[in-house]
Formats: sequence, structure tokens, C-alpha cells
Amino acid sequence: MSAVKSNFIPYEPDRLDSLVDGETVGESNPKISRGRFGSRAAAVQALYESDSSGHPALTAVSRLALERNLSEEDTNFAIELVGECENQRAELDQKIQQFAVQFPTEQMPMVERNVLRVAIAELNMKDSAPNNVVANEAVELARLFGSHTSPKFINGVLGALLR
Repeated sequence: MSAVKSNFIPYEPDRLDSLVDGETVGESNPKISRGRFGSRAAAVQALYESDSSGHPALTAVSRLALERNLSEEDTNFAIELVGECENQRAELDQKIQQFAVQFPTEQMPMVERNVLRVAIAELNMKDSAPNNVVANEAVELARLFGSHTSPKFINGVLGALLR
């Protein structure tokens, strides 16, 4: 009997699984700093909420920015990130698929998919932080919100993309 190679990706719970109807993220309610990292975190959470519940991502990111007391500049950056991700969803998913060929984007865990969307969208923005900063922040977001394997996966995909 020959072994059959499967593309099945086992489900691994992540820390954003409890994000429903604007509830606090996770049991531990992680402290999320303000600034650009806070903007990126709000963007990832808003996109996750949109994917999981159908809530409009722009509404969700505005609410999250308000809850976190983000500055006007950081709120605008979060809204811009979410807008870029929503407007370029197909292109971003195609780029993710190009560098994560073993994991079909539609089967990828939502946290990883949205962390990658946010990072790649930011890399394409004219006022983007340096590439290594965007990649490092994406790994930290994966560590904060994802499973224990998320940071390594995000690092690998973004490392391949940035080569």
C-alpha cells in the first residue's frame, strides 16, 4: 500500500478564536501597545473579525482603535491598512499563495492569513516602515494572536517574499 500525500492542514486553535462580536481577545487579554504596532494589531483583529463573523472590517478597526485609545495618526494608519487589505484581497492572497505553496490560502488559519495580508499590504504602501521592521512586527503579531507554530510560518513566508 503506498502512502498518499495529503494537503490536509490540521486545525490548531489560535488566540483570536474567541474574537466574536467585539469581545476581548483571548482569556489573558494581552496588553497591546499603541503606535504602529497597535495599528497593525487592530488591523489584524478587524480582518479576522470580518472573516469570521462578516462584520465590516473598517467598522471593526475603527471600534478597536477607539477601545485601545489609539492616536488619530495610529487610527488613520490602521484604517488605511484595513482598506488596502480589503481593496487588494485577491492580489494579496495570490502573493501569499506564491510564497506559501504548500498551504492554500483559503485553508490557511485566519490569523496567519490576515497577519500576512497586513504585512504585505504595508510593504506595498508608500509610507511603509523598513521591510525588516514590517516582517518583525508581523512575527510578533503571530506570536501574540496565533498558535505556537504561527511565528515560524509567518517568518518563513515573509523571508521568502523579501529575498
